Amino acid sequence: MLILRARLALLLCLPLLAACAATGLYDSPAGPYAIGRADDLVMTDPAQPRDIRLRVAYPKSPGPHPIVVFSHGAFCYPQLYAAITDLWVSHGYVVVLPDHPDSPNIQPPLRRDQMGGLTDTRIADLNFIFANLDPIAAAAGIPGQLDTDRLAVAGHSFGSVIAMAKAGLWVRTPDGGRRQYLDPRIRGAVILSGVGQMDEMMAPDAFSGLTIPLIATGGTLDVGNTGGPVIHPWEWRMSPYTLAPTGDKYSVVLENGDHYLGGVICRADRGGDDDPEGAAIDASLTLAFLDAYVKQDPKAVRFLATADIPARTAGRARFARK
Repeated sequence: MLILRARLALLLCLPLLAACAATGLYDSPAGPYAIGRADDLVMTDPAQPRDIRLRVAYPKSPGPHPIVVFSHGAFCYPQLYAAITDLWVSHGYVVVLPDHPDSPNIQPPLRRDQMGGLTDTRIADLNFIFANLDPIAAAAGIPGQLDTDRLAVAGHSFGSVIAMAKAGLWVRTPDGGRRQYLDPRIRGAVILSGVGQMDEMMAPDAFSGLTIPLIATGGTLDVGNTGGPVIHPWEWRMSPYTLAPTGDKYSVVLENGDHYLGGVICRADRGGDDDPEGAAIDASLTLAFLDAYVKQDPKAVRFLATADIPARTAGRARFARK
């Protein structure tokens, strides 16, 4: 717990570090809005049924504001994504972060041998959130400040599967068929350190369903291990970009970037040296994506279409579009 508190204190400073690193990349590195937080909200989902614990970060400014719903990685703390999500909030987005059952914030902690059915439970969490945005806003003390027609979904690692499910990924059903959980209001998906084909969760040709705008991030040290003996190369994690249909798709690959940005995101006990520069690049480029497709800002659209990202990041980030 002491390590977690120390890391949380560091993360409160990381947006300032990110501001320095991201200067000249996209927009102002720190947005115009102060950040408000409503933590430890508890909502009951009668469809599961179970209580869902939520965290809401919001701009301290009259809305309505667009919304990003974020699914954390396996056994990760949702609050430890602030180095990325706080930049979004400071630029006018409300970010809703559920504590899925495997979050370490939930006690007693879920064991890995209890993960059966967790994909379905996590998808149900996001289904509940998207169906109850107004009650969530009221519980967070910001009634009427959400623009429920301007939505995005985001996720990291295992959470990327859940985010992609809401973005149109074909999910395998128990009978071997396939289905989608696409919410037509979602204008874009942000996939941080995603995954490739996973037959136990995904239908064949799963990524063909990702027809909405999408940005995928990863790193050259971000190899993939799904619990079995196979270690996938970092390129496997870029499958949400490489295997999705062409059109409004973007990829960001950090040189020497790992799965946890050195421990900046997800968990305090993962990764090596903190990588605030990598977090700043990912935060800035995903903000540009959100502005382009959720806010439909022409400046952001031009930036994504024309910016020389490798040059602007001194070679740290590879950038592709299709």
